[in-house]
Amino acid sequence: MSFAVQSQNFVQNLFGASSPAPATASTAAATTANPYSNDNVQIAGTNPESAGFFKKMGNGIGEMFSDLSYSMGMGETYRLVEREFQQADNSRDGLLNHGEFTVATLNPFEFQAVDSNYDGRVDKKEYTRYRKDRLEAAFEQKDVNRDSHLNIAEIGSIGRVYLANRDPRLDSNMDGLVNKREYVRAQLTLGISIRDLIGF
Repeated sequence: MSFAVQSQNFVQNLFGASSPAPATASTAAATTANPYSNDNVQIAGTNPESAGFFKKMGNGIGEMFSDLSYSMGMGETYRLVEREFQQADNSRDGLLNHGEFTVATLNPFEFQAVDSNYDGRVDKKEYTRYRKDRLEAAFEQKDVNRDSHLNIAEIGSIGRVYLANRDPRLDSNMDGLVNKREYVRAQLTLGISIRDLIGF
């Protein structure tokens, strides 16, 4: 009685697809064209399409600690949201009016929903509660295969270039996938950098 080995896909599904080892030095230097777009983006190696079990589990634990530190007013994400708030607060009164809120979020339509006490201003507590939730909702909307990571097909046209080249500003662990924390941090950092550039 013999058992046929079906494929190595079980290991890839468990740990997440990864780049195969290059056969020679010449193939290691070669890049392949991005199969998900027509804009000839070059991919440094092969990008995985979904996260495996251990990657999902590790990401879930990381998110739990990140959410806990954020709720206590600590952690990198909280500092970035706080910096974004301070950058948008031109009047330096610790509150955002409608115009300042729009500059920070590029979304003038949610101001009244964020202003939970209806005083016509958004304070730091209201803003920090809103901003992280909104960015995480955008991530969930993009995550089509529901593996808690964005692959190169899901990330969108702007992020695709960064992810294809494993740019650490988006893909900090350079695994070819973007988890929720990486996505939120990249969105906040990009907004802060743009406002720094134009003098806010």
